[in-house]
Amino acid sequence: MKKLLTILTILILAAGAALAQGGGYVPDPMSIGVGARALGMGRAYVGVAEDGDALFVNPAGIARVTNPKLSSMYSSLMSDVNYMVVGGVYPYGENSAIGAGIVNAYTADIPLTNSNGTPVGTGTWGNSVMFLSAGTYLKNLPAFKTVDKDVMVGGSFKYHSVGGTGSNDVADVADAAGTGYSVDLGVLYPATDYLTLGANYQNVLASKMTRSSGINETIPSTLKVGGKMCLIGREGQAYTIHDSRRLYLNADYDINSDNSGNVPHLGLEFWPVGNLALRAGMDNKDLTAGLGIRLGGLEFNYAYHPYSGINENATSFFSISYLGEAAKRALRIVFESPGDKAVIYNDHIKVAGRVEAVGGDGTESPTGPITVKVNGVVVTTAKDNTFSAEVPVDRIGKKLLIAEASDTAGDYTQQEFRLLRLISFADVPEGYWAKQPIENTGTVGLVEGYPDGTFKPDRALTRAELATLMVRAKGIKIPEGPAKKVFKDVNPDFWAAKYIEVAKREGLIECYPDKSFRPNNKINKVEGIAILVRFENMKVAYEVYEKPYWDMSAKHWGAKYVQAAKEYGMLKYVDRNYLHPKEALSRAESVEMLSKTSLAGTKIKDLYTWELGFNRETIPERPNVRAAM
Repeated sequence: MKKLLTILTILILAAGAALAQGGGYVPDPMSIGVGARALGMGRAYVGVAEDGDALFVNPAGIARVTNPKLSSMYSSLMSDVNYMVVGGVYPYGENSAIGAGIVNAYTADIPLTNSNGTPVGTGTWGNSVMFLSAGTYLKNLPAFKTVDKDVMVGGSFKYHSVGGTGSNDVADVADAAGTGYSVDLGVLYPATDYLTLGANYQNVLASKMTRSSGINETIPSTLKVGGKMCLIGREGQAYTIHDSRRLYLNADYDINSDNSGNVPHLGLEFWPVGNLALRAGMDNKDLTAGLGIRLGGLEFNYAYHPYSGINENATSFFSISYLGEAAKRALRIVFESPGDKAVIYNDHIKVAGRVEAVGGDGTESPTGPITVKVNGVVVTTAKDNTFSAEVPVDRIGKKLLIAEASDTAGDYTQQEFRLLRLISFADVPEGYWAKQPIENTGTVGLVEGYPDGTFKPDRALTRAELATLMVRAKGIKIPEGPAKKVFKDVNPDFWAAKYIEVAKREGLIECYPDKSFRPNNKINKVEGIAILVRFENMKVAYEVYEKPYWDMSAKHWGAKYVQAAKEYGMLKYVDRNYLHPKEALSRAESVEMLSKTSLAGTKIKDLYTWELGFNRETIPERPNVRAAM
């Protein structure tokens, strides 16, 4: 923070000094360009939009700022006009930033003459544009929360001011002073890992420049579009992978609303090492050049930019920027598969990816051999630092995988990703109408398949099987000892006798008028619905006055149960308003209705809650190495 305050003081003093200088003709300060880095690349910067300079060229770019940035530039144009830029950006909230800046051109000691050419004194003249900017990721905005792309947007509110002083004999100097307002809107989109596209509509909501004389002038608008392509380096992987070199090709095109014509910009930026940049470009017809040096969180840039339309056109620009301390070198695991929150069915999964290093001295290759572990098990790593292995997923439900990577330099990182393994059955294929409820209820343990790995979804349920299913779903403990004979036709040694005993005790099932249960009878749809209604403790009407379905009378004994289940949303699977009440209830239908109960609904919701339930099975022993920042 002490260093940051020191740099800020230097920039403020530089701005004050610039405003006190003198010169001649003062052009529009935005037409000259802002930032020596951009000027060295022919002003092709809309797709680059980095650090503090971004708020002047494309405010969307400041969304990427993670620590305070300051920038300043100074030049003397034609030895008369003093040109100064000062800007600052500060991160605010999550993936957002705000910024402010000023661009100023000023000259003094301007010789003034009257209409006869007689000298009448001297004057001064200045032209300033002040910026108040903000940038964020599009998905941070409430209306675009579902956007999964890293699109950045930003805007700048600008205050324009022109004015000067002159001899009392020349009233036109004061009359030409004026102020105005305008707005810039920008967007920046990393389309691929080697191409970034950008656009900035400058003065899109422009006001009039109001002169002291009462004359209003429109502030012309400009649509700037451009892109940045990485030709060499990890970012583009065009020629080399493990190398600190970078080569960027930048191109912009300005579409002007006035009569000045459209302007192309082209630039190259080459980083032979991590802290030195060489630049060249073409600004319309003017060839440009520049270089940059980064040291200790500071960046020094120089640009040579001639202006063919102006005499004495050889102009040098110098800038100093505060970028903050360079990120410490750290390892990073980049996964090809699986992604976080992956849903799988198999008892194993392929884990593949690569290990790379970022930050520090600019190198992006880990030091020495790489060690990769997944849940404590060492994974073979190739020479190019890629890895691939089959990892067991030994249980149904939630699984947390922890990947670790370390190198011989002591760099270390770990990354967690969550898996959800669903149960699957050989006879429940993709596209089966009840596939999802069968898998969900089976995964949370409410229903079971057969020992041969099938579910037999279309098989009719018996009354004993449905009673057993309900008791298991509720998780009711089965009493020890022999079963009691609760129905005259259910012997204590019957396979489901204890489940039937508990189901009767809990009020889930009822007997027939002759006091029998008929456990091996196939249960029809109405009987099954009635049991599930009692299972869910639904409110049941005393009497039903209209048919719940076209093929079921309102006077049917089960009409009130069917109506209650229908209103509850349990029977949404019924097709074309025909229930077919006398048909046997299939296992798939029973599971579909069971999945709509509050008990099953809560368990299934918890199953898909990615923030809870992922516990470490194997806690990795962290090596005695440096942690990734």
